[in-house]
Amino acid sequence: MATIQKAQPARAAAQRERFQPADVLKQVVISTLAVAPDGASIVYVQRTVEDGKYARRLWRTTFEGGKPEPLTNANASDGRPRFSPDGRHLAFISDRTGKPQAWVLPLGGGEPRQVTDMPNGVGAADWSPDGRQLLLLAGSGEKRFLVGKEDDPTARRIRDYTWRMDGAGIRDEHTSVWIADLAGAKPVRLTPPTYNVEAAAWSPDGKHIAFSADMRESAALEEISSLWVLAVDGTSEPRHVASPKSGILNVAWAPSTHIAFLAVDKPGQPGWADMELHIADGDTTRRLAADRHINIQLTSYGDYLDSENNGAPPVMWEDGEHVLAFVGHRGHSHPFRFGVDGTVEELAEPTAVCFAMAAGGGRVAVVASTDEPSDVYAVENGELRRLTDAGSRWYGPFHRSTERLSIKHPDGHDIDAWLMTAQDKKTKAPLVIDVHGGPNASFGPTPWLEVNALADAGFHVIWSNPRGSTSYGEDYAKSLEGRWGEPDGSDLLRIIDWAVGEGLADRKQIGIMGLSYGGFMTNWMLANHPGVFQAGVSENPVTDLLLEWASSDFGFIIGRRSIEVQNPWENIGAFLARSPSTHMHQNHAPLLLLQAENDLRCPPGNSEMVFNMLRILGREVEMIRYPGESHVMLIIGRPDRRVDRLERIVGWFQKHLAEP
Repeated sequence: MATIQKAQPARAAAQRERFQPADVLKQVVISTLAVAPDGASIVYVQRTVEDGKYARRLWRTTFEGGKPEPLTNANASDGRPRFSPDGRHLAFISDRTGKPQAWVLPLGGGEPRQVTDMPNGVGAADWSPDGRQLLLLAGSGEKRFLVGKEDDPTARRIRDYTWRMDGAGIRDEHTSVWIADLAGAKPVRLTPPTYNVEAAAWSPDGKHIAFSADMRESAALEEISSLWVLAVDGTSEPRHVASPKSGILNVAWAPSTHIAFLAVDKPGQPGWADMELHIADGDTTRRLAADRHINIQLTSYGDYLDSENNGAPPVMWEDGEHVLAFVGHRGHSHPFRFGVDGTVEELAEPTAVCFAMAAGGGRVAVVASTDEPSDVYAVENGELRRLTDAGSRWYGPFHRSTERLSIKHPDGHDIDAWLMTAQDKKTKAPLVIDVHGGPNASFGPTPWLEVNALADAGFHVIWSNPRGSTSYGEDYAKSLEGRWGEPDGSDLLRIIDWAVGEGLADRKQIGIMGLSYGGFMTNWMLANHPGVFQAGVSENPVTDLLLEWASSDFGFIIGRRSIEVQNPWENIGAFLARSPSTHMHQNHAPLLLLQAENDLRCPPGNSEMVFNMLRILGREVEMIRYPGESHVMLIIGRPDRRVDRLERIVGWFQKHLAEP
C-alpha cells in the first residue's frame, strides 16, 4: 500500500528559520471539513491569528486541487460546516453575533443568514433528510443549580457530582435536542431538560432521532450514556436501544435501518480499553470487527488541533452498508471502511495522524498531520493525497527532520519514540524528555511547537509512548492501571539510558516536562528519582490524588485508574503513596509550574501543593498562572499566552539545563 503523497519537497537546511515562541502567531490550523453530497467540493475550517485573536473561516477546495477559495470572511469563529442534502446550502456554527448560532450560506451566491438565536448558543446543527429542518444540540434553557437572578445569582444549589466540566465550566444547563424549522418557526426542544444529550443523528426518513444520553438517577454521579430513538413528532417516549457498560461517544444513522455507535462495553470507563464500533438493527446490536482487536478512536493530540477536534471520534456512513471511522495504531490514526457484513478495509497506511473525516459522492477526505501540521487530503487508492498546503506552508521555514526510534526495554517490549535533534545536529546536547498526558493516550509523529522551540534553542527532544499509551493494544495500555508512574517511569529511564549510550546526552543535562498526566510524571520522576533530572517543567499536573479526587471534574475515577481503589476511605495510604507530592521533598531540581487558572480537569491546587512545599524548603521553584484558561491551553489558549508559555519553557531549560 502506498504512503502519503507530499506536494512539497523537504526544505533545504539553508532555507530554514529558527522557530521562536512568537511564531505561534503565524500558525494556521486546519481543523475539520465537509464533502458535498456529489463529491464536487470540500469545505474546511481554517484558523489563523489576527490582531492577537483567533479567526476561523470556511474555505472551499475540490478533489482536483487548485487554489482554495474563502467562503466566509467575518471577523469571527465559523465552524462545523455541513452540506444540505441537495448540496446547495451550507449550515455552520458562528459566533459573529455573540453566542455561537446556526447559520445557513447559499453556495450559489449571497450572504449567510442566522437561523437560530438560542440564549446560550448552539453546539451542533445537522440537516434533516429533506433539507427543511436542522437538528440542534443546545442548552435546555432551564437552570439546574441557580438560586436567584441569572445575572446576579444568590447562590448555586449543587446536588450532582457532575456539576462542572473543564472547558465548559458550571454545567447549569443540560444539552438537549432541538429541531429548528428553516421556514422561520422558533426551535422546539425535543428532549426534556432532566438529562444531557451527548450526540444525535437523524433517521433517513427524518421521522426519528437517535441519540445518546444517561437517563438514570445515577447520572448525577457518573454519566454512562445509552442509545435511544425518539419520534420527531414527540408523540412517544424514547425507545431504549443499547446500554454499553461504559457508555457511547458518537452516533450515526445510515441511509438504511442501521445505526452505528462508538462505545466501550467494559465496565468502569477504563482508559486502556479499545473503542468499539457497534451496529444497531432494531432491538439487536452487534460489534463490528470484534476479532480484530483494533482501537477505533484518535489517541494522539497536540497544538496542531483546534477546539472542534476535542470532541468525540468521527464515525459516518459512506453508504447504507459501510461505515467509515479512524483506527489508532502506534501513535497514528488512519481511515478504515467497515461493512455491516463484517468486512474490514484499511483505506490508507498508518503514516499520519488523521483527525477529521468527511465523505460524499463516493469520495472521502480527511484532515491529517505527519511530521508537519495539518492539511486536507483525499483518501484514494490506498493513499492520502494532499489537497491544501495552508496548514503546512506556514510551518515550512521551521520544519526540521524527526527520527522515529524503537528502543528495546529489558522487560522485552519496544518503546516507540521520536527525536528532534538540537539545531539538526546529532551531537551531544542537553536532552528534554517530553511526556504525554492521558495517561491512556499517545504521541504521534507531529511535533508539538514546544519541541521545535527547544530544538532550535539547542536541546535534543524525545517524545515517546511508554507503557500505558493507547494504540498499542489493550495489554500495553492496561499495564499502567493501578501502577501510575512505575512501568512508564521505567520506560522513560530506559530512553535516557539509550540517549546517553548513543552519545546524544550527558547525564548531568537531562530535563523532563509534560502536561496533565505528563505533569504527573514530571513531578513523580523528580520526587521518586532524585538526581536523574536537572530541571523540570510541569503543566496542569496531578500531584495529589486526594486533592484531584475532591476537586477535578473527573476526580471520581482517579483512584480507580491510578491505584485501583475507588475512594480514599477504602485505602487512604494508597492515595498518598501514589501522589507525587508525598515525596516531593526529595527533589532538588529546579521546577517550573505552568497552571491554567480555570482548569477543572487538573485544578490549580495540584500546582499549589508542590509550589508551597518546594518554596518552604527553599528550592528553586516558580509558578506561572494563566487567567481564564482551561486544561488544553496549549491548543486553544489566548495566542499571547501560548507565546508566553513557550518563552518560559525555553527560558527555564536554558537557565537550568544548558550548562552541566
